[in-house]
Amino acid sequence: MTRKTKIFYILSVVLLVSDLGLVGINFISARRTLRDTVSDRAASLHEGFDIALYTTELKLIEIASFVAEIEEVRHDVEEGGRAAAEEGGGGGGPKTDHWRQALMDVVGPRWAQLQFRYLLRQFSFYLPDDTAFLRVHVPYDFGDRIDRPDFLVASASARHEPMSGFDIDRTSVGVRAAVPMTGDATHGDAAGDFGVVEVGSSLDAMLVPICPNSPCGTSVLLYQDPVRAIMAPEAVESYFTPDRRIGNFFIEAASNPAMTRALVASEQPPDPNMTEPPLMKILGRWVTVTYFPFRDQASRTDASRPPVGVVAIWQDMDQLVHDFQRRQLISLGFAIAAFVVMEFFLHRLIRLVTARLEDEISRTTSAVQTLLRDVSDLANRDHLTELYNRRAFFERLEEEMARSSRSQSPFGLLALDVDHFKQINDTHGHPVGDEVLRQLALAIRDTIRTADVAGRVGGEEFTILLPESTVVQVSALAQRLRERVGEIAVPTGQGNVCKITFSAGILQWHRNLNLEAHLRLVDKALYRAKSEGRDRVIIADPADIYQMVLSEAVVEKV
Repeated sequence: MTRKTKIFYILSVVLLVSDLGLVGINFISARRTLRDTVSDRAASLHEGFDIALYTTELKLIEIASFVAEIEEVRHDVEEGGRAAAEEGGGGGGPKTDHWRQALMDVVGPRWAQLQFRYLLRQFSFYLPDDTAFLRVHVPYDFGDRIDRPDFLVASASARHEPMSGFDIDRTSVGVRAAVPMTGDATHGDAAGDFGVVEVGSSLDAMLVPICPNSPCGTSVLLYQDPVRAIMAPEAVESYFTPDRRIGNFFIEAASNPAMTRALVASEQPPDPNMTEPPLMKILGRWVTVTYFPFRDQASRTDASRPPVGVVAIWQDMDQLVHDFQRRQLISLGFAIAAFVVMEFFLHRLIRLVTARLEDEISRTTSAVQTLLRDVSDLANRDHLTELYNRRAFFERLEEEMARSSRSQSPFGLLALDVDHFKQINDTHGHPVGDEVLRQLALAIRDTIRTADVAGRVGGEEFTILLPESTVVQVSALAQRLRERVGEIAVPTGQGNVCKITFSAGILQWHRNLNLEAHLRLVDKALYRAKSEGRDRVIIADPADIYQMVLSEAVVEKV
């Protein structure tokens, strides 16, 4: 065997191994892409559910607020409350019945319109002592009193502010909003709340928009034990019929009941702690399922309470999986063809020269691009913290708002301020203060994602933009950042160290608010965090958002 033949065989073996390696790498890369696609779609659907629930709650608050401002309604509820107090409380007597009927005459005709237009299924009025004055949807059921302070109506009455969320009570379940009815001092009484308006809707109404253009579906499953602990037995039997029970779950809402039952009965039943969406065959098709906890108003307010159920969002991935398999076959065919062709041209050493030349050009181009990026960064970065400066950050924020307005995809804002920074400068000197800012900036860079944008917008003020993020995700990042900042210890040069904390405000993008309104709201949440003792993170108050939306609407009309 000649040396030329030996070299040819050696190079052929090397080429074959390389070709097989490329096929393997392509397979791994394609599989990772498939997995990333599944995860991205799952995250998008999760956010879609959160947005749909948030939008539904806002709509219900608007309806309840509108009803609470109707003069006839206010008058009848206030007089009915007085009559009930005179007649011993509870359902009252004839005078209370008179005002209850008067209220029914006013809201009864509107109830049919609200049911048809907004798909409502609960419409109730409660007195200040949390006694049911009138349930429009079941007008014969009144006079009972809420016996748990964590129910939505009781919370709204105790806090004197609108409340919304999923709620389970004695007779029903659903997503609801409760708005206190506040009046001026009349008849010698003190001003204050004289009742609460509650409206509720089924979750079924909000499931359709989550998957408008893709083969997917959503199911809301409630654990049976917490439901049975709250609802009356006859209400459970009436509301959750046998076709809405499976395993340990009640089916509260489902866009596809058959798929829901198949998921619960599958090898990987609903588990809110599952970190990666499973890919499995259900009813003869490849699907992936995202599970996450579902919380009612009480457990959402108190994080120590367990969730009341699980949300399952499934996607039909059958076509995607088949496309993946087809592409792998095509890739293998191309690899074989490429191997044959490259064997034929192996003796042409010019390919080696060309490969070297292309590699050199690629390296040179990469170096030039890196240099251009470095020059651009110098103009956009804060010299102390190496984060975006104020101008560059707000330019990026305006771009994200424009993108979100087009795509309706959410983003979050996290504004934070170093606690007692002036005291740090006065006590330890400006060099220590500068090091504090550098260490905080380093903690921010270590905590945020690649897609997130952080900027120093003031002396000790920082703002973080989190694209494609909900309030829940921003809150989780803020908590991680607090833990990371808690580890910072800056030497003072006096034998001790300087520990720091920060106060922060959180806001999720709202399509009806401009940039200035977003910044005012997140700053208000930040200032509230400082006023409540610092070293904490505050989410922008929905009531403030609602008021800001109303004020923006008035400005647009003017």
